[in-house]
Amino acid sequence: MIDNAAKIYIIDDDPGVLFLHKIMVREGKLSDSPSAYSDAGDAFESILPLDEHNTRILVFLDINMPRIDGWDFLRMLEENVKHADIKVVMVTSSLSLADREKSREFEAVIDFWEKPLDEEQVAGLKEELGDWLRD
Repeated sequence: MIDNAAKIYIIDDDPGVLFLHKIMVREGKLSDSPSAYSDAGDAFESILPLDEHNTRILVFLDINMPRIDGWDFLRMLEENVKHADIKVVMVTSSLSLADREKSREFEAVIDFWEKPLDEEQVAGLKEELGDWLRD
């Protein structure tokens, strides 16, 4: 793993999904050690200190979670993270067109996927983001 590679965060309140998504991220060679959080607030608190110009963070984010949901997490990022380059893939069980449309309101959101992550999606994302993940 390259030291200055993008940091990968997986945020989902379902332990089984977190486990599976960590495996998919590792096997897809996005990261050897993705950060996994069952609480979006805890994930946000760990991202805040990384808010620097040369930091890149890719987040796989669930929408429906207790305490702080995916939408609140996105608003918190927009309001508080000023320097880091953050890209978010919504990964949700929601098939709602309204949720898909709402995700487009957030600049950081680059895609909207149905759970769970699969090899093809991860490979496509790796291809699409290329150097952004590695540099």
